[in-house]
Amino acid sequence: MNETLTIAGLDLAASPRRCSGYASMNLNEMIVFNVKCLYDDEDILGETLKDKVKLLAIDAPLSPKPVFRDVDRRAIREGYRVLPPTLGAMRMLTIRAWRLYEMLSSNGVKVIETHPYSALKSSREKSVDQLLNKMGIKLSVSNSALSVKDLRDAIISLAVAYCYQSKTRLMEIKGKDGIIYLIRALP
Repeated sequence: MNETLTIAGLDLAASPRRCSGYASMNLNEMIVFNVKCLYDDEDILGETLKDKVKLLAIDAPLSPKPVFRDVDRRAIREGYRVLPPTLGAMRMLTIRAWRLYEMLSSNGVKVIETHPYSALKSSREKSVDQLLNKMGIKLSVSNSALSVKDLRDAIISLAVAYCYQSKTRLMEIKGKDGIIYLIRALP
């Protein structure tokens, strides 16, 4: 019997008082079954472990320190509007993301970095709906989730995790100090 493989996307907020959008999907069924706002690190870790997530794409810089990375420079040169980890709230976000990265990794979750705005742009799809339709991903939750930016970005991050897991449409921006995963456009 095949083990159910669950992947997820997280649009991490710098502050635990703000919504961190979370979305998870059963890969066998290609259905997004859990979309919600999570707040503190324990909520995020708990939900990820409850859903038995094996791969999580996170919208946050994965760096042990908030420094302007080579991968950020490359993304900006290629026309993607990523914010450097050295700017204001991005410092807090980077520190929080690294703490979560370590917590999740030590619990067997593979964590990759993405940038949803850039991933949708690189996919050349006009909307999240179009992206999901082209990828064959269905929402079992209300489409109203797509009207909330944090949840929409979590769903795009989930689509990046799907590309990574399935090895299809995956695009990489590589630097000496990291990789930002995006979605390649279909011809």
